[in-house]
Amino acid sequence: MKKIKTGNKEITFNAKYFIIQGNNGNQTGRNRYWALNSEGYKTKKEAQKVYKEMVKENGDIEFGLTPLRIVNADELVIIYESTERISFLSNFDINVMDLEAN
Repeated sequence: MKKIKTGNKEITFNAKYFIIQGNNGNQTGRNRYWALNSEGYKTKKEAQKVYKEMVKENGDIEFGLTPLRIVNADELVIIYESTERISFLSNFDINVMDLEAN
């Protein structure tokens, strides 16, 4: 488990690896939105297995038209704080607590 404070939020990651899939956006990441899979993975091997299945099922991913990545908690926070957009609410292994609400 890893906790990170960013802005007025405390984010708790209960898994080590996550899979994110992006829209096509542009090359610099502007207007890029990352969708997070609904669960995290304890090992990279587990994440890679799901990653390979996703590539097989989606031709756009297979040919590089839609980005797909395996990332850790630190990489997710970098994306969260950048110009790219990501929401953690769809993942069961990530908890977001608003510090100002308490």
